[in-house]
Amino acid sequence: MYTLKWREATLDALADIYTEPPVELRERMAGAVEKLNARLKNAPLAEGESRSGAGRITFVAGLAILFTVDTAARAVYVTRVTRYGN
Repeated sequence: MYTLKWREATLDALADIYTEPPVELRERMAGAVEKLNARLKNAPLAEGESRSGAGRITFVAGLAILFTVDTAARAVYVTRVTRYGN
């Protein structure tokens, strides 16, 4: 099990993103992020695609989410979230 930490600025960006779409999409995004959080806690290296260093990216419900995995500390840090696609 890994510790999951969202940067405060990333949580703020996610909150801003949630205000834009209609309620149905917002609920779908929230559910997808909740499921993603569980996957990141259990098997972060199995999620998404690798980037430089310890960086990884995944795409869920119209969101692109960047995160890093510190295997020595058994920690995952969500560092950025943006809208993806239409």
